[in-house]
Amino acid sequence: MLVGRAQESAVVAELLEGARRGSSGVLVVVGEAGIGKSTLLDQARTTAQGLRVLSAAGAEPERDLPFAGLAQLLRPVLGHLDALPEVQAEALSQALALGARPAGEATAGPGERFAVSAATLGLVSRAAEEEPLLLLVDDLHHLDRPSIDAILFAARRLLTDSVAVVLAARPSEGVDELVADLDRLDLAGLSHDECRELVASRGLSTPQVDRLHAMSGGNPLAALEMARRPDLLTRDLGTVPVPRLIEQAFTGRLEMLSPPARTALTVAALAGDLDLATVAAACTAAGTDLARLVEAEEAELVEVEADRVRFLHPLMRASLVQATAPGLRRRLHRLLADALPARDLDRRALHVSAATIGPDPEAAAILDDATTSAARRRAYAVASGWGERAAHASADPAQRARRLTLAGEHAWLGGLADRALEMLGDAVAAAPEEQARRRALALRGVVSARCGSLVEARDLLLEASQPISADDPDLAVLLLAEAVYACVYLGDAAAVRTVLERLDAYQNRTEHTRSRILGELAAGIGRVIIGEGDAGAERIRRAVSASGAGDLVDDPRWRAWVLLGPMWLRESGETRVLMERVVSDAREQAAAGTLPFLLFHAARDDAATDRWTSAEAAYREAIALARESGQRTDEAISQAGLAWLLARRGREEDMRRVAEEAERQCVRSRLNFGRTWLTFAWGDLAAGLGRYEDAVGHYRAQQALVRHLGIDDPDLSPAPELVECLLRVGDVGAAHTEATIFEQRAAAKGQPWSKARAHRAVALVGIDPEERYEAALAQHALSPDAYERARTQLAYGAYLRRARRRTEARSVLREALDTFDRLTAVPWAEQASTELAATGERAQRRAVGAEQPLTPQELQVARLLGDGRTTREAAAALFLSPKTVEYHLRHVYIKLGIGSRAELAERLSEDAELRQ
Repeated sequence: MLVGRAQESAVVAELLEGARRGSSGVLVVVGEAGIGKSTLLDQARTTAQGLRVLSAAGAEPERDLPFAGLAQLLRPVLGHLDALPEVQAEALSQALALGARPAGEATAGPGERFAVSAATLGLVSRAAEEEPLLLLVDDLHHLDRPSIDAILFAARRLLTDSVAVVLAARPSEGVDELVADLDRLDLAGLSHDECRELVASRGLSTPQVDRLHAMSGGNPLAALEMARRPDLLTRDLGTVPVPRLIEQAFTGRLEMLSPPARTALTVAALAGDLDLATVAAACTAAGTDLARLVEAEEAELVEVEADRVRFLHPLMRASLVQATAPGLRRRLHRLLADALPARDLDRRALHVSAATIGPDPEAAAILDDATTSAARRRAYAVASGWGERAAHASADPAQRARRLTLAGEHAWLGGLADRALEMLGDAVAAAPEEQARRRALALRGVVSARCGSLVEARDLLLEASQPISADDPDLAVLLLAEAVYACVYLGDAAAVRTVLERLDAYQNRTEHTRSRILGELAAGIGRVIIGEGDAGAERIRRAVSASGAGDLVDDPRWRAWVLLGPMWLRESGETRVLMERVVSDAREQAAAGTLPFLLFHAARDDAATDRWTSAEAAYREAIALARESGQRTDEAISQAGLAWLLARRGREEDMRRVAEEAERQCVRSRLNFGRTWLTFAWGDLAAGLGRYEDAVGHYRAQQALVRHLGIDDPDLSPAPELVECLLRVGDVGAAHTEATIFEQRAAAKGQPWSKARAHRAVALVGIDPEERYEAALAQHALSPDAYERARTQLAYGAYLRRARRRTEARSVLREALDTFDRLTAVPWAEQASTELAATGERAQRRAVGAEQPLTPQELQVARLLGDGRTTREAAAALFLSPKTVEYHLRHVYIKLGIGSRAELAERLSEDAELRQ
């Protein structure tokens, strides 16, 4: 019976009505134990007319069973599994153990855990096409972590599907951060009058109700339990937390049971969701009988159903387990493990683990099998837990170190970066042999580079690579390649030089093409950063053109590296085709865990061309996926890239919000490379908005930061922008000095992008301006950066206008204006329009965004569907539901003034801006 909660019930009712109307909604109900979360969910179930209810409930004994919660939730709709893409269907089938692996078949290597999450989204959205759904998940905090990840992944991506999701959790139980971005409903205690109504059948006096309400704080379960035992109302219990009051009340009921009944009940509590036959077998082995549970039923502690024992509240189970002597708990766990069939590997491992103290080779072997099983099913967080327990059960130090290292790797794959670093640190400390220690060190360095401290990543990768090089130079080179990128992100030029010395020493001893190519790429990038642009560019070109470079695209661990070479060269070429292939392959494999790194580089490439809307879409998707997978480095650098793009578009409010968050993340991770971008971005924002004094300050600060870091790459220099702003504020001498110095640095690097900007800077200060502007445009033709070309055209056009060559100026300025309009670089388009007007020509401006009205998400949908993908294929690629894809497609049709996919395909073929 639901007493009170009128406002809360109205919120839930509105959510259900939205699902009936075809819109999605997610609500997290939060409150302490006994506050009424389960009752509110039961109310939602009873009022869900017209909705199909899928439900799951977490139970503490089950939280280490891989995908136990997801299996509960999805079991009724598994008939739709065949409608999913093959990769997703296979992943979900493995996760839920729906098919037995044939004897002798090899275990799959590490799979992408997000494939299970994508399959969950696909299955829910497919089922919702037949009838609206209500997903109820009680005690989310007691669900296994892989299930939580999959459910939240799906919930965040439901938009226009007929699905309502209600999750219930206790605060401060490890899930607060996971659900922080979802709508939240906090349950408070009942009012005094509502409390009186709740316990009315107990016949308490008014003073007793007053005392009950004061002691329980309006917690319904506490109020009901205290009403059962009025003697508690006369005691001075002090300031006891409400959940503790409830436990004390339950303990009182437990003490009334006979010893055999209490033993049987304890077996049932430890068993979790086990069937009655197994519970009965364990009871018999413990010297009791399942029939003894009748006493517990009469005490209103449990209900014995046809095949399960159901505790009437999770705290009843928790109170019983806590009140049981540790020795007895371990003995009963062992009996449960013995009662389970050998095929129930996960539950046997759970109970064996709970029954074990200290080294136990038999327990370690069982936990190893459970680790392998969980990893094969992509339940990496659970596999990590089993592996850590196996390590603690190991008598042999070498085995302990090996298991801890594997557990750390699984924690990383499962998105638990902090736990991964902790376990890998334990593995380093535990390793009795140098080889095992090096492997753990190397893996900790790789994890740190993506998810932890870049400083630690640099140090660990350098430390591990040197001794490894003697036996395995190929592995040493791969570690140093990772170290180069960590040093680049740190902006640590001195460390880059150290890494380059080692790379040069090890390269000639490598045996495999992969490590040779990656070593060349890393060495080239490192040399560019320290100012050896020509030498760096040559090594990058050599790596990109090497035989076997294309094979790296098929290796998910290294495919992104293939893209880095052309991007660091900033030259026109076939980079885009390769980029699209790599990202598309990752999407088809539902490889959301590798996508943040890929999408960041795709966005960076797009931002250096004329595909700015694509860049924004890729940056935003990279940020979202990196946040979900715990990849802090990729999230921070993507935030910095997005801030810079927004600055150039003049979207000041959005830019400030993103830049402030990016600055916080970059400072936390010591991502100094990102900080150089952010300071540059603040300067570009100010310059575009005409705040030239501010811009000079930001550009000077950026130069100081780059000098402090020892970075000598002219591509990171704002000198050409600074020259223009210095001229605007009247500091001609300083502008001349900046232009001269930058020209020398650009000439040393020798790349078209740098040389084009140098020519512009020199032209701005009046040195052979016409010749220099023409030279700049010739160099721009060798680079795909439309924005930089338009900046040069704007400056050139202004020069021609001032020279009274208005006809020539108009042609150049029209091109600049058209480019800025296409990029929606609003401040620069306004400047170009003003210059054009000063020539006597009234610019025929398109409305801002009229030619490119699509949002980043709409543009992604339009391109996929225009290229011939079905709605379901596009949804799978973008980790959206088909309904959400259709929602975006409707907006695409409206904005482009079309009405069919054939028209969309035609528009894409004709419109280079949409197609690119």
